[in-house]
Amino acid sequence: MSMGATPPKAVNVPFSKNYMPTWSPDHTKYFNGGKEIQLHLDNWTGAGFHSKESYLFGYFHMHIKLVAGDSAGTVTAFFLSSNNNEHDEVDFEFLGNMTGQPYILQTNVFTGGSGNREQRINLWFDPTAAYHT
Repeated sequence: MSMGATPPKAVNVPFSKNYMPTWSPDHTKYFNGGKEIQLHLDNWTGAGFHSKESYLFGYFHMHIKLVAGDSAGTVTAFFLSSNNNEHDEVDFEFLGNMTGQPYILQTNVFTGGSGNREQRINLWFDPTAAYHT
C-alpha cells in the first residue's frame, strides 16, 4: 500500500467472531445483532473480554461511565495487553473515590515486563453523569 492509499474499510461483524468473555459472561449483554456489547458491574463482580487473535494495530471505540457516589476501591478500566512472556500493556484506569473527592484517570504502560505509571489526572468533569466516548 502506498503512503497516499486509502486504508481498507472496517468490517462490521458480530462481537463473538473476534472476542470472547474472560470472566462473568452473565454480565455481558449483546446489542445491535451482537455487534455491540455492554459490560455490567454489580456489588459482586464486573466483566471482561479478550480477543481471539493478536493484533498489531487497531481502532477501539467505547462509551464509559463510572460508578457514582462512594466508589472507593472500584476501578473501571480499559486496557490492551500482550499475551507473551514479556508483558506489554497500555491501560486507562478510572479510579473510584470517596464522595466529594475528584475522580482520577491513571494511565500505565508496561514494556518487556517492566511497568511505569505515566500519569494521574484529576478529571475536570463528572464521569458518572453520562457515558463518555
